[in-house]
Amino acid sequence: MSVIVQKYGGTSVAGPDRLRVVARRVAGARAAGADLVVVVSAMGQTTDDLLTLAHQVSARPSRRELDMLLTAGERVAMSLLAMALHDLGVEAISFTGSQSGILTDGAHSAARILEVKPDRIRAELARGRVVIVAGFQGVDPKTKEITTLGRGGSDTTAVAVAAALAPATCEIYTDVSGVFTADPRIVPDARGIDELGYSSCSVLAHLGGRVLHGRCVDLAARHRVPIVVRSSFDERPGTRIVEDPAMEGTRVLAVTHRGDCAIALAEGNPGGRGEARGVIEAVAEAVPGLELVAHEQEAGGHTAVVWVGSPADAATLEAEFRTLRGPGGEWKIAVEQGAAFVSVVGLGLGAPEVVRAEAALERARVPLVALRATPVALIFRVAAQHAEQAVRAVHGAFFPGEREGQAAGVSS
Repeated sequence: MSVIVQKYGGTSVAGPDRLRVVARRVAGARAAGADLVVVVSAMGQTTDDLLTLAHQVSARPSRRELDMLLTAGERVAMSLLAMALHDLGVEAISFTGSQSGILTDGAHSAARILEVKPDRIRAELARGRVVIVAGFQGVDPKTKEITTLGRGGSDTTAVAVAAALAPATCEIYTDVSGVFTADPRIVPDARGIDELGYSSCSVLAHLGGRVLHGRCVDLAARHRVPIVVRSSFDERPGTRIVEDPAMEGTRVLAVTHRGDCAIALAEGNPGGRGEARGVIEAVAEAVPGLELVAHEQEAGGHTAVVWVGSPADAATLEAEFRTLRGPGGEWKIAVEQGAAFVSVVGLGLGAPEVVRAEAALERARVPLVALRATPVALIFRVAAQHAEQAVRAVHGAFFPGEREGQAAGVSS
């Protein structure tokens, strides 16, 4: 039989009714003859609720204890889904990340998967059971500590399990019917994209696309795992993520954005060799949600390091930077709140696309703060309060009056 790994996000399993809907979909796929592994996220807003609870109890919760707490959400969802399947006459068994053989490094709240040893999964599939796996979690094989994978962790779990069970297909079920040319909540006439290459999908995800996480796509590309992104609320075919097409020319695929970001800039004259690297490593350990975007060092020793992330993470860095950087050198840090990034993602992008996007922003009276241009992405920095207006303006410039059902992407 073919192996299918299905992943269901928090909105798909948000309550008893939704769990029963998912159970019926899983039962249908099993009846069609597939060996089935189902990866589940925590129900609805469970993870956020647990985080809130942790911060009500502790001003600065231990990351190890947070991992112990947050993994409970997926364990609840997996066991309830197994019960719903039992009621439909489908043999099913639920496993935690560690029981599934998902081995990670020891970075609590931001662990990376090192290996998946799916022995128990294979054994249960051979018995004809549906295997339900708790997403977002694993275990450090050296310390036996439970870990979580960070944002998008259940997507990454699903792809990693599919890679370990190859050949397998990974189906990501969410609350939208695939990847769109823009966020349909901001751009109502955004169109669904039938097919995306791994590289373009990765760029889209890393620059703010919320349907798939970048780590998940990168892992799929490395192991050539086919992905289908679909809605668990309808039967539309969704978006296929496949091998990158061999083609030349310019093509705009989508417009994405990251809103309400903070930018942290640390500048200093390092007191010793490698001190800037030590600062970068310390920040990555203490505030893993911040993304390192620049590290520049002048001949005279002056160093600048730039991170982008949530306002809360940047505030944490600002408050703790003196401790994180250690005693060496002279450093200062500044945090700018209220930034947003609107990106045009595509292939072969250049000056004509920059001109078109900038003209659209000018017509919409959105001030442009900065631009970074590459052949696969044009990244425009604007003020957070202008982000949605900028998305609509730029999307309209590249997807004007697109007909219903027309293939996404425009040549320019």
